[in-house]
Amino acid sequence: MILTGIIGCGSIARGRHIPAYVQNPHTRLAAIYDPVPGRAAREAEQYGAVPYENLEEMLAHPGLMAVSVCTPEKYHRDTVIAALKSGKHVLCEKPMAVNLKQAVEMKETAEKSGRLLMISHNQRIYEPHWKAKQLIEEGAVGKVLSFRTFLSHNGPENSVTDSGQMGNYYDRAEGNGGVMLSVGCHRIDLIPWMLGRKIISVMACTPTLDKRTSDGCLIRNEDTAMILLKCEGGITGMLYTGWCTYGCTDRETHIFGTEGVIKTFEDPWSVTLYKKSGEKVYYDLSPWAEKGSGGATAIVDKFIECIAGKKPSFVPAGEGIECMQVLEAVRESDRTGRWVDVSR
Repeated sequence: MILTGIIGCGSIARGRHIPAYVQNPHTRLAAIYDPVPGRAAREAEQYGAVPYENLEEMLAHPGLMAVSVCTPEKYHRDTVIAALKSGKHVLCEKPMAVNLKQAVEMKETAEKSGRLLMISHNQRIYEPHWKAKQLIEEGAVGKVLSFRTFLSHNGPENSVTDSGQMGNYYDRAEGNGGVMLSVGCHRIDLIPWMLGRKIISVMACTPTLDKRTSDGCLIRNEDTAMILLKCEGGITGMLYTGWCTYGCTDRETHIFGTEGVIKTFEDPWSVTLYKKSGEKVYYDLSPWAEKGSGGATAIVDKFIECIAGKKPSFVPAGEGIECMQVLEAVRESDRTGRWVDVSR
């Protein structure tokens, strides 16, 4: 039995990580930490875990082997490094860090500690993305030429459920970065994984259109991003991500090849293959949504599998760093208005 802990019990922890550890037959949720007085205690009481308001004390919990870091982005670096140095395996919520330098420090600490550091890029576990990757590898659309991918919703403030905190979300979120770091990073990770081709250069436009702080001013970071991307092998594409998609969540990805088109999430939890011949093949993957991947909880199961089986990380820190490198190039491109190569 692997004793696990939660660091930071906001909506991501409550909706995904905590339920996943509770349901996994190989784990026992033993400790929960949050610096807000009473917050960890409320969650711990439900699951028979020990609450902590001091991180050092939580990391010293007897027998604790692995933790999920579910804190705001600006705390990832220090929290992950502390957990690794205390001998814990770590599943870190995306994005890995707020900048490349921090991500490199985290990876180096993991290597020195000999502990697993996995990044929670959970789009990899969604069955429509698995199926699309499989079809691409099988040559179902021939040679991949281009793509377009979307991931946008109505903003993180609408998923905050703690009483009294919705109104000032963007005041408190200062320092966490904008939508590209929070949401776009999912697609920056997904596309290279799905295509088997790294992103090599970007052209970015990242405006702030509508999100405001409590004083009525637009937030400092972008709430919308439109990115052109060039990948290895001559594949080109576009990414749209935003917090201003009011009324629905937009999460389709389209892959265009010499022999057809693949569309994911055109219908809920599905993949559709449109062949050059005119044939249409529809894959209904909705039954899988009920097995954990629908709520992205299966990423925790992958983490535990890696620990228990002593397997390589499902999303290794090195691939988290590659994502951060692209995000740095996006920032530079938006600043300069030019194409920017992704440094390696």
